[in-house]
Amino acid sequence: MEPSTGIDWLTLLAIAGTATVTIFLLRRLMRGMNQQDWILLRQTRSRGIDIKKPQAVDFVVFAATQETADELARLMREAHFETSMTVAQIAYTRKNKAGEAQDGWLVKGTRELLLTPEELIRQRKFLTEIAEARKAAYLGWQVGFAKDAKPVPAPLSSR
Repeated sequence: MEPSTGIDWLTLLAIAGTATVTIFLLRRLMRGMNQQDWILLRQTRSRGIDIKKPQAVDFVVFAATQETADELARLMREAHFETSMTVAQIAYTRKNKAGEAQDGWLVKGTRELLLTPEELIRQRKFLTEIAEARKAAYLGWQVGFAKDAKPVPAPLSSR
């Protein structure tokens, strides 16, 4: 009997099947989730933060005026966020081209929650709706370092 030199179709089929199932499961998990949230969630896990435990999460909204920022902070407090505001200047980037800087206010709302796709979707929906209704912009969220987490060092840049 001669050794087979052809492709092992069974192995190839198993690899293709595994890849298909993995893609299906990831898409199902991410269903309805914003790409930014998905990336931030992965980065949070890679920093050593246990996303199976409630975390203090900072959500940030940008408002052009102090009056709008005050209103957003009030609505966020009513939804059980602890809020703070700071004067800020941001510039939106479109197609890798920075826009003009815009003065305004950052409203930070902090609350403790589980970092699940469903919860992140719910928070994004709420904050986007209240921001857009007032011509403001929801910018995203972040989690601080857990007390026992060690930051992942940045890769060394090639010279």
